Amino acid sequence: MKNRCIHTEKVMKEYHYAVILDYYRKLIIPFLIVYLLIIINFVMKFMKYDIGVLTIFNVAAPVFLAGVLIAKLEKVIPLNQRRMQVMYGKSDCECIVEFKNLILMTTENKNQREISYQHILKYIETKNLIILILEGRMFIPLDKNGFIEGDAESFRKFIDGKIKA
Repeated sequence: MKNRCIHTEKVMKEYHYAVILDYYRKLIIPFLIVYLLIIINFVMKFMKYDIGVLTIFNVAAPVFLAGVLIAKLEKVIPLNQRRMQVMYGKSDCECIVEFKNLILMTTENKNQREISYQHILKYIETKNLIILILEGRMFIPLDKNGFIEGDAESFRKFIDGKIKA
C-alpha cells in the first residue's frame, strides 16, 4: 500500500487537533466535573454574598488555562509551516508513505525514513485523515483520498493486523 499526503495548513490543523483531543480525551470529563463543582460552589457563595478572591480565582483559572492551551495550539501550525519553509523551501510538504516490511516515509527532498510496525500504538480517524499514533507521541497522517495503491478501507484491515494487541 502507498499513500500520498500533502501537509497543507488545513491538513496540519486537522491532525493536530485530532491528536490533541485523543491525547487529552481521558482528562476532559474529570476536568468538566471539577469545573462544574467549582461553578456550584461559586453560585452557593454568590447566593450567600460570600464571594472572595479565591472563589473568583477558582472560576477564572481553568478558563484562563484552557485559553492558554488553545493559544499554544494555534501557534503550532505556523511554526510547522515555518519549519517546512526552511527545510523544503515551501510551506506545503508532500510525504509518500509506503507500507512494506517496514513503513517507508519519503518527503519532498527525497529524505527517507524507515519505521517498524511495532512502534504503532493505534490509529485515529478524522473526516479526511487516518492518523497513525506512534510511540513517543509521534504520528503519521495519511490522506484517506491519497492512496496511490490500495484504499482507506483495505488499509484499515491491513493496519489492524499489524498493530500489537
